[in-house]
Amino acid sequence: MSQILVRGQRHLPLLAASRHLTTSSRVRSEAAKAEGTFRGLGAYVRSAKETPEPVKTSISGEVPKWIDGSLYRNGPGLFEIGNDKYNHIFDGLSLLHRFNIKDGQVTYQSRFLRSDHYNKNMEANRIVCTEFGTLGHPDPCHSLFQRVSARFKARKSTDNCNVNVMSIKDEMYAMTESPFIWRIDPKTLESVEKVDITEFLAVNMATAHPHYTKDGTHYNMGSSFGKVSKYNIVKIDPADAGKPFLQKSSIMCSIPARGRDPSYYHSFGMTDNYFVYVEQPLHFNVMKIMKATFLGNTFSDCMEYRPENKVRFHVVNSRTGEIHSTEYTADAFMCFHHVNAYEDDGHIVVDLCAFKDNVMDTAFVEKMRRGESTPAMGSQVMRFVLPLTVDKKAGINNLVKLPNTECSARLEEDGSVFCIPERISDAVIELPQINYASYNGKPYQYSYGINEYSCEIKKIDFKNKSYRAWGMDDYIVSEPVFVEAPSSCSEDDGVVLSALVSDDPRKKPHLLAILDARDLKEIGRAEINVDMTSSFHGMFIRNA
Repeated sequence: MSQILVRGQRHLPLLAASRHLTTSSRVRSEAAKAEGTFRGLGAYVRSAKETPEPVKTSISGEVPKWIDGSLYRNGPGLFEIGNDKYNHIFDGLSLLHRFNIKDGQVTYQSRFLRSDHYNKNMEANRIVCTEFGTLGHPDPCHSLFQRVSARFKARKSTDNCNVNVMSIKDEMYAMTESPFIWRIDPKTLESVEKVDITEFLAVNMATAHPHYTKDGTHYNMGSSFGKVSKYNIVKIDPADAGKPFLQKSSIMCSIPARGRDPSYYHSFGMTDNYFVYVEQPLHFNVMKIMKATFLGNTFSDCMEYRPENKVRFHVVNSRTGEIHSTEYTADAFMCFHHVNAYEDDGHIVVDLCAFKDNVMDTAFVEKMRRGESTPAMGSQVMRFVLPLTVDKKAGINNLVKLPNTECSARLEEDGSVFCIPERISDAVIELPQINYASYNGKPYQYSYGINEYSCEIKKIDFKNKSYRAWGMDDYIVSEPVFVEAPSSCSEDDGVVLSALVSDDPRKKPHLLAILDARDLKEIGRAEINVDMTSSFHGMFIRNA
């Protein structure tokens, strides 16, 4: 009987229902995946009921007692209201999840964010508020004049914050990519207060992936639309007690866009001394946005992919806010998530998940329920290396001087540097996570993510350019969150937590899987016998 050794302690045998794979032992063919788990992607866009009070879970295997805290998750949890249905995975109403782990036990609870959009829709029992890919219907009780007049009013951004959560001191916020965030109670998940970022900062939108440092400083990016749009790097100092944290926020730097139509972005990179912003060829058409309400268009209708535009990497000094004088470019790609970025001997290494084309259209609900597509399809883990010092006499010679990389860069006639990436592994991953607390912005070796079918968790080894995989039949995995072990002795000394949604909860319960982060072997699991949906992003917060 095989045993799993974790930090010197014996654990139960590997649970038989899970699959632990390496690159040399792929047990299922691509055809089998397409026939089975890929079809189960409907579980990703399934509606659920909330569970406001914590419920106990059944534990199999072992939950290490050093894990003491809560895993918070956020994502769409309601796709139907009355007879109306949301069209896009980005549209579903936010459902917040909490897995509280203490003394080897796990409780689970969930609660819908009581956003203005949620309350208005519930009151009307129909979709009356427009989201990213779904148009809200006008109130049938209004007169024809009122309905026509409404088309000339500027559409308000959504406050359906269904993408991620952010923790600042003892406060927690639900986030999306609009200028609104919601403060939530970290114990009850109740919605406390809506915060309008525009009251403190001149931005029209912000990412749901801020970076933070050990002293509590947060950094984020937000766009300002205008005749010449800008990408702003925002610094948020640790909040004083009793004061809103955004009162201590400021714009460190503004990066001018190519023109009026700014690029879409979901995240950015940060090293010890630099920010890295990737301006990609997926654009917001500002004129279309201005006319959207009148023409009856959604926000997704106002986005345009322009592959003739090169990607531009903007490098900003994180101490001074000064933009690096060199313009770095690359062939067109689309990116949601950065993996990590760090400095190495006069270079910046940028790792990210890249798509060759616009994948926004792959995330429509009906396509996913039919098993036709998934937003992770085609994602490739790519590495770019940006030389900070450029030899103007280099010509076509490779400017990248780092060993052990296939990345290259060449000087162009206009003085810009064209970067050619290296694909780190043939593994497809999205929703990447690292040992953030110890290795964000620093040289690192490992990242965890999900595969294109959302049926496996993968661990990428950036040094050896290999990967491991773990999955369970008939389950959809979620973003793996790394939790570092006390007194850890290596980068991957800890566990990976992933919430798994059953394809058929009548036969198999939903799960929280606890995996050894070093080899992806399962240590334990918590069985959840109440309604649960999948989610986008989250974070683990240790108990005080």
